[in-house]
Amino acid sequence: MLDRTKAPEIKEIDAVSLQVAEVSHLSNGVKLHIIKSETQPVIRLDFVFKAGKVYETVKGASDLSAKMLFEGTTNYTAKQIAETVAFYGASFDNNHGYDRSEYTLYCLSKYVPDLLPVVLDVLQNPIFPAEEFAILKNRNQQNLKIQRSKNNYLATHSFTKLIYGDDHPYVFGYDESELDAITLEDVKLFYNNNYSLEGLEIFACGDISDAVEELLIKDLSELKAPSNALGNAKFETTKAKENAEAFEEIKDSLQSSIRTGLMFPHITHHDFHKLTVLNEILGGYFGSRLMRNIREEKGYTYGIYSTISPKEKDSMFYIGTDVNYEVTDKTVAEIRKEIKLLQDELVDEEELKTVQSYMIGKFLNNIATIFEQADKYKRIVLFSLQPEFYSNYITTIRTITPEEIQELAVKYLSLNNFKTAIAGRKAE
Repeated sequence: MLDRTKAPEIKEIDAVSLQVAEVSHLSNGVKLHIIKSETQPVIRLDFVFKAGKVYETVKGASDLSAKMLFEGTTNYTAKQIAETVAFYGASFDNNHGYDRSEYTLYCLSKYVPDLLPVVLDVLQNPIFPAEEFAILKNRNQQNLKIQRSKNNYLATHSFTKLIYGDDHPYVFGYDESELDAITLEDVKLFYNNNYSLEGLEIFACGDISDAVEELLIKDLSELKAPSNALGNAKFETTKAKENAEAFEEIKDSLQSSIRTGLMFPHITHHDFHKLTVLNEILGGYFGSRLMRNIREEKGYTYGIYSTISPKEKDSMFYIGTDVNYEVTDKTVAEIRKEIKLLQDELVDEEELKTVQSYMIGKFLNNIATIFEQADKYKRIVLFSLQPEFYSNYITTIRTITPEEIQELAVKYLSLNNFKTAIAGRKAE
């Protein structure tokens, strides 16, 4: 009988096991990854094309092309697409990124036969109506004007230019004039050249019965695309700017946005897992050193964070915060001070134990559902990671030492290599 007077025994997590997908190589060359779970009668379908910003020859073409697919096909108007998805209580959206463009359908599994024809029609039969393009382009231009009035947008835009150079596809956002010149023909050309079955990965997870699986294999095998081969990605060598700082003045602004950081090892690098622990200690969670110092002790900000941003070809580490413009320089100095402390002094065992427990707990919480597990599996596929990537992650968190953390801080957080971008107002 359960003794409720005693707390449950605490056990160490040695490894983690994610559900493995069944992979089908369809007759048209597409890979279909299926992860089954009967917990809830829901299914998610992800179509991941190699059609991100890195394939652009005209800036903005990949973003507008991704959105235009919803604006009408040979068989459905934009209104009919939206109404059909809504009628079945589903959602069908696009997530456009630097490396890829992803289309995701969520629906009850029993409605897959009704919705799959619409989804496939959107992906392979768009008509790119001129009137809808004009409206979409104007909306994007207006949104860009709004975003470029915000300090954090400008700071991130300037920071990524410092890291990668002006014309690199990994630069965040756009300059004001860059969306003006794009034409409907540019958008059509991007779709025709880059929406290829080569490199397309389709992920299906959730309540997938034998009948639904059979339907998916049959219909997805008939999927066609305008291009037979991948486009040329702009993975040119990064041309970082020599200057270490950039300042975007916004008169009358009461705040300044700060972005500071540098290039980091790729997600496949042998030190990557250890660096995630270093990042967590510095600014990865609410109890981090940056939060304790700059928010709790100094009161300079409501929040400050550090993060590692992995792309398919590289990674970037940066720290971000918004502060009163009068304490901008003091904040940057405190950030550098915290990094220097990690280089000069060993992390206290108790602090490290707290971070380890937090990171393992957060990871377990983030694989609680089948969709979250599918996201982890999808990252393994898209980043070409080893199957034991996440088991190694847990092992690294549990076994990393204060000495290793100090060595990592010295090796990878060289203050001489940091780039800093600030958008706001100069202190008087």
